[in-house]
Amino acid sequence: MKHDLRCAIRSIWSHRWFSCAVVVTLALGIGLNTMVFTLINAVLFKPVPLPGGARLVTIVGRSNSQPNNHMPVSYADFLDFRAQSRSYESLEAATDENGILSEPGNPPQFYHLVHATAGIFSMLHTEPILGRGFQHSDELEGADPVVVIAYGVWQERYGHAASVIGRKVRVNGKPATIVGVMPDGFRFPTGIDLYMPLAPSADLLKRDNRSLFPYAILKQGVSIQQAQGELDGIAARLARQFPEDKDVGAGVLTFQQRFNGGPIRIIFLLMLGAVGFVLLIACADVSNMMLSRALDRQREMAIRSALGASRWRMMRQLLSESLLLSAAGGLLGLGLATLGVRWFDQSTVAIRPFWIHFTPDYAVLGYFAALCILSAVLFGTLPALRSSRPNLNGILSEGARSFGGRSSGWLSSVLVVFQFALTLVLLTGAGIFLRSLFAGLEVNPFIPARQIWTAHLVLPDSSYKEKGARQRFYDQLLPRIAALPGVSSVAIASVPPGMGSWDHQIELEHKLIQQAAQRPWIGLVACSPGYFQAIHLPMLRGRDFTSTDGAENHDAAILTREAAEQFFPGQDPVGKRFRMYDEKGKAGNWMTVVGVTAGLNQEVVTFERRAAVFVPYRQEDWDNMTLIVASSADPIPAVRSAVQALDQDAPLTNIYRLDQAIHHEIWFLQLFSEIFFGFALVGLIMASIGIYAVMAHAVAGRTREIGVRMALGASARNIVRLIMARGLWQIGAAVTLGLAAGIPVARLMASLPLGVSTSSPALFAAVAAVLASIGVLACWVPARRAARLDPVKAIRYE
Repeated sequence: MKHDLRCAIRSIWSHRWFSCAVVVTLALGIGLNTMVFTLINAVLFKPVPLPGGARLVTIVGRSNSQPNNHMPVSYADFLDFRAQSRSYESLEAATDENGILSEPGNPPQFYHLVHATAGIFSMLHTEPILGRGFQHSDELEGADPVVVIAYGVWQERYGHAASVIGRKVRVNGKPATIVGVMPDGFRFPTGIDLYMPLAPSADLLKRDNRSLFPYAILKQGVSIQQAQGELDGIAARLARQFPEDKDVGAGVLTFQQRFNGGPIRIIFLLMLGAVGFVLLIACADVSNMMLSRALDRQREMAIRSALGASRWRMMRQLLSESLLLSAAGGLLGLGLATLGVRWFDQSTVAIRPFWIHFTPDYAVLGYFAALCILSAVLFGTLPALRSSRPNLNGILSEGARSFGGRSSGWLSSVLVVFQFALTLVLLTGAGIFLRSLFAGLEVNPFIPARQIWTAHLVLPDSSYKEKGARQRFYDQLLPRIAALPGVSSVAIASVPPGMGSWDHQIELEHKLIQQAAQRPWIGLVACSPGYFQAIHLPMLRGRDFTSTDGAENHDAAILTREAAEQFFPGQDPVGKRFRMYDEKGKAGNWMTVVGVTAGLNQEVVTFERRAAVFVPYRQEDWDNMTLIVASSADPIPAVRSAVQALDQDAPLTNIYRLDQAIHHEIWFLQLFSEIFFGFALVGLIMASIGIYAVMAHAVAGRTREIGVRMALGASARNIVRLIMARGLWQIGAAVTLGLAAGIPVARLMASLPLGVSTSSPALFAAVAAVLASIGVLACWVPARRAARLDPVKAIRYE
């Protein structure tokens, strides 16, 4: 082996430029794969960086009829789980809600709040860096309310002041005392800013009040399957004992499964598949390069064989050379992967959960080492097999250059076709993401998104207990904002246009459906009069809401054109009635349709106009709404002042211009469009270089033949046609094979819950045309060079 390595090093050094090309190509393939696996490992596999994080699990409720749908559990069920289970070192629970922190001298601010059981910090072996955590006395009835704040709140709101401990504040309008500050970076479970004890109440103790998510640390040696089996038994006993739990089960998930499943997992696995294609393209490219060099080394291999070297001996030496090249490419790729991970880390810093750290570990290093070895095997085996079986008589008598060129040509052509086909699949994936991004940015083009400002406003029950209190607040606020300079219109809505809706089941008055599973769904948006004018949504039939709509016995609704066509085909829906069901299956009041709007895409990430219904905000009385302000200049400072004048504890959050809000909603499409486009571009460059190298080598091998043809009267056009014919059939075969693979991939991406639009024939045609054009150009350059050969010099070649 030492001798083989010395020979390999000498061979690599004696062909430095060739070796550099191989190393750079492999660096791209191995580097991109290492980068993506580092991201996947951090998001899906690495344990949470907390003491006992490898054994941290979450417990979710499950409907027995829909086991894939996760839901919270009740406090009563949580207490039974804690009392009866033996699989956990500790079991705690927390809610997930909004919190408004306010105090004299500091403007109110919106934060992410949880109410958690007292042992939540001790379960995670994480104590505050200032003050104290929760005590069991804090969750007793009548205890003084306390709050523990995250490090970021302490830094931004209180300037690291130690005097914050003992400070009196208000959380959602109720007094509380700050008793602790958590360490920097701790925001368990998901971006939490404020922690308060979970104090049992009569309402919380109801078994059908499902508002908690339990978290637990498994005992040493206990698997998730064992914990799940135990939990199934407890849930079955509770189902028999309590009617509220009749159709309710429970599941145990890892922390990553709970928060990084679904579309996130699918996107990262798609990325891994894409860079796998890049690595295959790189290996095919290098394999082609090694095959071309093998032709130049046939005389060397023939002499070695004649001197007694066995086939395995020659293969071992050639594979040693491939392994060294792969290791060098891998080391360079590791540097590229580090830069790529750093770029992705900076691109996602605003939305990344606190527990995700994009740093390599032993799993990443093991994956990297395996890639280097696998790459060497992939690109080195075929050339080694080809070179280790020389035809001694033919090579030694006729010369290595002229012998065997045609016999290996088909193999190089197959590798080129393989490269281009994989590149077409990558380009198709990148095109789907880009097309979806552009579709999202152009959603609802009639809305002047650059002149509309949105701001979220929360009016919690604790401060607005009286029925109608929130309506009175908005009745006073909206005229004040409308009177501000530059404001042309103002309204409120539960969500801005394009930002989603609340799905409800619907039932028409004369088409009652007894089976809940058979009732259709519709998206619900609550809004105020003037909303359609503010977003420039035309009214096709009927009228807008009035001040009386939504009052008692005046339940009204306005349908979008899609909803009207779906539920009242061929009819005038104005005057028709329907009702909706809430999440518990309870029927609401009958609503009368008073108008129909033009088509609207209420959910930007679906790329299709789904049926939607608008109802008066008075009718729903939700605690959080979004201000929609049409203004020629930024109205937010004046709007904030108007809000503070009515309620000093009411902060504005999620402040965006509408076009910025839409962009924020589809940020992942832009990020992954850039990533997939980068992968496709790398693959395209390597495939183009590959076909150029193959064609150039083929021209060099046929130089004497070309000279003879030209001497016998062949024109430059004849020579170009002769050389191009081989390249064109390769490109044609690659495009056909790539389309055959790309169409199923596009359909798969469109069927996944990623928010990407379906592909179209125009996309496939554009991708195929781009790929074919670049391939033709890569073939034309060596063909044109062949046509300019001097016949006399060509005949004397070799």
